[in-house]
Amino acid sequence: MIRIAVVDDHHIVRDGIGRLLMEEADFEVVAQGEDGCDVEQILTEFQPDVLVLDMSMPEMGGIEVMEKMSTQHGQPAVVVLSMQDDISTVERALALGAKGYVLKQAVSDELVAAVRGAHRGSVYLSSEVAAAFLGPTKTAEPSPVDLLSPREREVAELIVAGCSTKQIAAKFNTSLKTVQKQRQAALRKFDVPNTASLVRKCMELGLDGSGTA
Repeated sequence: MIRIAVVDDHHIVRDGIGRLLMEEADFEVVAQGEDGCDVEQILTEFQPDVLVLDMSMPEMGGIEVMEKMSTQHGQPAVVVLSMQDDISTVERALALGAKGYVLKQAVSDELVAAVRGAHRGSVYLSSEVAAAFLGPTKTAEPSPVDLLSPREREVAELIVAGCSTKQIAAKFNTSLKTVQKQRQAALRKFDVPNTASLVRKCMELGLDGSGTA
């Protein structure tokens, strides 16, 4: 389970992000804060794995929070939320150790992928930020694999391996309804209409079922 804290001064945005993240089976939003001044207490009390941090807040913004965190050890991975896509701001955030930079207007699957990437230790940039930061010739679309929860990935791989819904449910000692829900999540995240298309997409992305037993 990935433990997440969300800090944003707009409660509607903060609550919406919390609900979005909680839709993922392997995510748990353990705390929310309305300003950077709340971060120290949140980290001490809840010890999240990933901190989703608004860049612009009235008392203490994201840059100030990361500057303070950079002097301390054992801090969570940071995913920045921002309205700003200028290169200097992105560079500053990355230099301070941010593992993700997601534009607020793009918050959806990109934030889910950024949180998973940050938890693994990799860097994730919103597609628009990546295009500006890296240049169009170096920018690649994020892999849909990053959007899958660990269990959704296992289910997808078992489907590729030829397992039925009943067999997958038996393997994980869970209900058919749960497996069907996980399969539907994989279809949505891979943006494919049916199981046959899901199998093709998985094989293109290297999820060929060879790692399943």
